[in-house]
Amino acid sequence: MTAVTQRSRLQLEPIVTGAAVAALVVLIVLPLGFLLWGSVANDSGFTLGYFVRALSQRLYLQALTNSLILGCWTALLSVAIGVPLAWVVSRTDLPGKSFVRLTASMAYLSPPFLIAIAYVNLFSPNAGLVNAFVRDVLGYPALTFNVFSMAGLVLVTVPHTFPFVYILAVGALQSVDASYEESAQILGAGTLRTAFAITLPLVAPAILSGTLIAFVNAIALFGSQAIIGMPGRVFTLPTRIYALFTYPPQYGLASALSLIFVAITVTALYLQRAYLAKRSYVTLGGKGVRPRLVELGGLRWLLLGFCILVFVVTILLPYATLVAVSFSKSWGLAFWQNLTLANYRFVLFDYDVTQRAILNSLFLAAAAASIAVAIGAIVAWIDLRTTMIGRRFLDYVSLVPLGLPGIVMAVALIQFWLAMPVALYGTLTILLLAYVARYIPLGVRSAGASLRQIDRSLEESARILGASWGFTMREITLPLIRPGLFAGWMLVFVPAIQELSASILLFSSSSITLAVAIYNLHETGHLEPVAALALLNMAIIGAAILLASRLGRARHGVQEGVTS
Repeated sequence: MTAVTQRSRLQLEPIVTGAAVAALVVLIVLPLGFLLWGSVANDSGFTLGYFVRALSQRLYLQALTNSLILGCWTALLSVAIGVPLAWVVSRTDLPGKSFVRLTASMAYLSPPFLIAIAYVNLFSPNAGLVNAFVRDVLGYPALTFNVFSMAGLVLVTVPHTFPFVYILAVGALQSVDASYEESAQILGAGTLRTAFAITLPLVAPAILSGTLIAFVNAIALFGSQAIIGMPGRVFTLPTRIYALFTYPPQYGLASALSLIFVAITVTALYLQRAYLAKRSYVTLGGKGVRPRLVELGGLRWLLLGFCILVFVVTILLPYATLVAVSFSKSWGLAFWQNLTLANYRFVLFDYDVTQRAILNSLFLAAAAASIAVAIGAIVAWIDLRTTMIGRRFLDYVSLVPLGLPGIVMAVALIQFWLAMPVALYGTLTILLLAYVARYIPLGVRSAGASLRQIDRSLEESARILGASWGFTMREITLPLIRPGLFAGWMLVFVPAIQELSASILLFSSSSITLAVAIYNLHETGHLEPVAALALLNMAIIGAAILLASRLGRARHGVQEGVTS
């Protein structure tokens, strides 16, 4: 190795790794440190008064209780929906499995606050179409459903959370050794008994992980809780934290409530790990047995009906409602008699916020995805390819935001940057920092999964032959993990472009995002333009995903052509 190459490697490697470490410190460690300090400090010094207020005053205790109730019911229903869907897709001869996969994918991609807006149009007490039909046409006012309630809040949250349980359960069901199930069936166990006695216990870790994710996501969503909960006075921790930022803002109390939020997440994670640690879920044998699909017989039509019902409730009904509302002059029973394109003209040309919000959202999502994946790749490389002291701790720090709701991350960033001499509040920069901090874990995990599949001897051979660290990363490591990095980019881009929980506290008129624009328009009571803007939002998400997927396939094809 030449002296020039050696100097290049020594110069570039510490700069890049040092920059990644510094980014984690600035994005995660320091904001959380200021959040903690802000919760125990005031003008007089150290105090626990904020926590005393948060844990003693009735309005905050009720918000805490409501959040826990929402999380528990949502997690329970997510399991009740996600596990059966995963089982029929991976282990049965159910027809139309692609339809079930499409339902789960669309449910995951649909912004929760848009589902909430759709159900408000259907089930609001006075103007909801279903309620008006049941009350005024059928004459059964007792059968109306008030969406502005805890039941309504659960109804609009479950479509967003059950895909987490479904995805993890499908992966577990497809990898578990199927010989146990076949043995049970040989011994005379029926289909349902085998599923409940053998299959479900074997995939319990995946189900519990999905349940935890569903719980954490349910209590963290701001948009649906504000749209459904606040009109019905069902206040939760996110909506109470949001209310503390009305003038004058109460940063200390908001920090204390945010840390209570974090404590709930940490406790849930601890209970999950403690439960799983007491049990063994290892299947014997070095290789799994490809499962024989269960023949459902007449049961297939009942399960197919269940899958169709899930699709109707989570996808068809909300989107059909948004389409109908967006083309109507006035939403009601006779909406088809006053169809119009005026709502789309308004949001596209007359509503001056729309174009600015679209550009801001696209920029923030693309930039956040790129930065999060870049930092994630370096952090994963440090963890898996170096012996640097503290690399495990660095990996742990990068995963901390997984348990932090967006509104908590926003409060932490506000506390930190208000103490800095740089004025970032209300700018696109602080929104970008929030997005990157929230979604770094996705970048780290995507890059780490790809790096684990690459034999490090390929990189070591290049280094032995004199290649610099930068050359090795650019020509060998990054091309090999490019598919994983692209998957991570997509995993960040999709939630970032519809992010509302953090944006609602950090935006200004110049940095407004599309999700915030929809929420603000909804707050003014313009139902029809809101529906048009909501569908425009989904069209942008779909187009961006389609374009990115085609670019990813094209690059992958070029890469395969070069390597062959």
